[in-house]
Amino acid sequence: MNQKRWVALFLFLGVVALVVGLGRLSPRGAERAWREVPLYGQGEKVLLLELKGSIPTDKALEDFLSQARQAREDPSVQAVVLLVDSPGGGVTETEAIHRALKALAEAKPLVAAFGSVAASGGYYAATAAREIFTPPTALTGSIGVISVIPEVSGLLDKLGLKLEVLKEGALKDMASGLKPLTPEEKRVLQAYMREAYELFLKRVAEGRDLPLERVKALADGRIYSGKQAVALGLANREGYLEDAAKRAAELAGLSAFRLVRYQKPKGLLQGLLGEESPFSLGEAEALLRLLTQSRFRLEYRYLGGGLW
Repeated sequence: MNQKRWVALFLFLGVVALVVGLGRLSPRGAERAWREVPLYGQGEKVLLLELKGSIPTDKALEDFLSQARQAREDPSVQAVVLLVDSPGGGVTETEAIHRALKALAEAKPLVAAFGSVAASGGYYAATAAREIFTPPTALTGSIGVISVIPEVSGLLDKLGLKLEVLKEGALKDMASGLKPLTPEEKRVLQAYMREAYELFLKRVAEGRDLPLERVKALADGRIYSGKQAVALGLANREGYLEDAAKRAAELAGLSAFRLVRYQKPKGLLQGLLGEESPFSLGEAEALLRLLTQSRFRLEYRYLGGGLW
């Protein structure tokens, strides 16, 4: 590579590093002050928290936990309504969200409202609320754990590709997808999943004040309509977001309330690049790692599929 190309490469990497550094100046990793946006009503403050789409991970998870923490610590927030419209997500992230919501519910009234889907991890998170409202046609339940592990050895054979796996530890390449699972590997993974499943059952039993055996009878992974969920004790009553907000205000002893939600404050990076930046901070970080990391890496990393 000639000198001009080296200079161009270093200048490019410098710009990427600057973008990443500026992004980190925004209060993302630390406690951040979320701005409030009024939605409707007059009176004391009821906050809307939203859990939409797959259970968040990484910075989106940090954002949600930060909002829950601020809602718990802000004395001007009298009650909280949680809108859940999620099919679930990672086991660890779901439990982190449940713990944060449980702490919030112990500090002030928290009422959950389902959207069209509040299943599996979405339902798990909602059990932290004191009460649950659901549309009669909502899809909920799906109490269970699943792992999807693609197995590509047949495809590799067809393509004529051979991969050598070097390992220390007999089960180190377990669930890598490069070979079928052995009976022993299946037993190990199933035991791990059993622990996650039993934790799910415990959270439902505690949150819904149901006997554990009763929850086990309902927790075969099937889905329920909102109407069925109310009849089975998995939700309190049929209703929508506005009904849940009114109930949260009622539990807080409010005669009138205004509903507000949090809005993400602009960081320095967003302010400099604008709302329509061609790439995100995460993409810039990934690009920087790609261009600077060694091609051979040893990692303490599990290569299997995720649980949700």
